[in-house]
Amino acid sequence: MNATTPDPTTHAQPTILVIDDELGPRESLRFLLKDDYRVLCADSVDKGVSLMRTHQPDTVIMDIRMPGRSGIEGLREIRSLDPEVSVIMLTGFAAIGTAQEAIRLEASDYMEKPFDAVDMRQAVSRHVEQTLRRRKRRQLLKEADSLATKLNDFERKDWLANLGQSSSEFVHDLRNAIAASSGSLILLRMEVENLQTRQTAALASDADQYLKMLENATQRCISLLDAWQRLIRQDPVQQSRTRLHAFVSACAENGRVGLGPSVSLTCTAVGPDATILADPTQLSRVLINLIQNASHALPAGQGRIDLQSERAGDCARIVVRDTGCGISPDNLKCLFTPHFTTRSENGGMGLGLFIAKKIVQAHGGTISVDSTIGQGTTFTIQLPLAPDLTADATA
Repeated sequence: MNATTPDPTTHAQPTILVIDDELGPRESLRFLLKDDYRVLCADSVDKGVSLMRTHQPDTVIMDIRMPGRSGIEGLREIRSLDPEVSVIMLTGFAAIGTAQEAIRLEASDYMEKPFDAVDMRQAVSRHVEQTLRRRKRRQLLKEADSLATKLNDFERKDWLANLGQSSSEFVHDLRNAIAASSGSLILLRMEVENLQTRQTAALASDADQYLKMLENATQRCISLLDAWQRLIRQDPVQQSRTRLHAFVSACAENGRVGLGPSVSLTCTAVGPDATILADPTQLSRVLINLIQNASHALPAGQGRIDLQSERAGDCARIVVRDTGCGISPDNLKCLFTPHFTTRSENGGMGLGLFIAKKIVQAHGGTISVDSTIGQGTTFTIQLPLAPDLTADATA
């Protein structure tokens, strides 16, 4: 109702409002219904509407023809005050026009005088129940809307929390990319400083290599910032059909940036190529992190890192293997836990492998690790093939 109304549960009995200018029908209805209902009576539309504003009847019984404002006018105002209340219209004469108007205004029922007592009691019982159901439904919808609002608030808070976590992740990866760019610039500067002692052709070749590394690292920075913008806008994941061997090879080239001269990085494509659905920017973060972690594990900055890509049954497999110091069983248990690191003194944030696992899982894949102290570590990523290739493989 538009007006302030009391709680309908205040009274144990449902409330019936009778609006009729004739005393006889009013009293007949009051006497007929008083044992089961709280009955309010009014002899005009204005008085009836006034009672509507101070009470919340569960059904209104109203005569159509009354002095002053008619029952049709009253029905129109009652509907504006309480669209859910049932209204039974009474008439002492058959009038098709008024009946049609009452139906158009959504009268709940239409009965002629003199009414049958049994029919009236049944009609009132039925319409009171309908009113209570409509109000209960409205209350449930209101509670559902309130719950939805709360859930949206929780989701928003959860999204903001994830945004904070993602901020750390992107800072982690962006710092790595910028560090690689800085390393390439240092190497390039050293080549320029050696201009006097080296042949120009050799310098040009080395400088071109370092510039290419710098270009790749800078492109990674741009891609990471683009991915960050998509996250802020909550854009859907940008996956595309990606050829496995070429993708892993490109990641290996980017991963070479910043590796020491005593580190050997190889990339091997085994068997026929495969196609995966991937977000190349995100998935490349995984391989770059694994390559960088492997380089940190090599004793004295010397050793080998091997990348391998292959199609294995109905999935694509990427292996990153190093000849480093290995990982202890205790540390293996915590390896994918956020902020777990064994390099805190060197600025490690403990997010790289946590990020890697999240990205791989978002692609529908898995990442596992096997390590032996003193021999090295192997990470294995398995990703589903693109749908059409999966169908071909199982046909």
